[in-house]
Amino acid sequence: MSNQIASQRRIILTGASGVGKTSLIERLAPKLSLSIIPELGRKLCLELGHERIGDISEQERFKQMVLEAQIETEDALESFISDRSAIDCWVLWQRWNICSAMSFDTESYYQSARQQSSRYTQIIYIPPMFPPADDGFRWTDLDYQRQIDRLVRMTLYDWDLWTRTYQVQSEGLERRIQEVLKWLEIGDS
Repeated sequence: MSNQIASQRRIILTGASGVGKTSLIERLAPKLSLSIIPELGRKLCLELGHERIGDISEQERFKQMVLEAQIETEDALESFISDRSAIDCWVLWQRWNICSAMSFDTESYYQSARQQSSRYTQIIYIPPMFPPADDGFRWTDLDYQRQIDRLVRMTLYDWDLWTRTYQVQSEGLERRIQEVLKWLEIGDS
């Protein structure tokens, strides 16, 4: 890693829907003095006038838009903490294209997401510990949550990102905050 990248904090939270990423980010960002990158898929979906991602007719284009927005937003900031990442974009691409043949678009998408993931300094992975709450947007099916979790773990492993990854152990938010801060070696001041 170059000196410039080493001085940056490019922290991402990853995991299936409903595991507590957003709650954890909202509490960590002020303690770390980092800008938050929100879940961009949700933001773009709403900007396009849809309540749920499944309502969007051009799914392939939407997934491209989300990855492009993720990369553009991350590249515009020196340091950040992000609710989702290029890793999550790739995981969702895999899940929703599970029966499709590999294509130029898939290979290009993979390369863009993998290249961007190499720039993350720390990855916080949150495994499912409770059923996802229904917020009217996310999928709450437990099988779907397990499928996404498996794809996240596989991607972290395949892309050699485990050495930069912390797996959250606690279910409660306060304990999660403490364990992540300890891992990041900044303490709770």
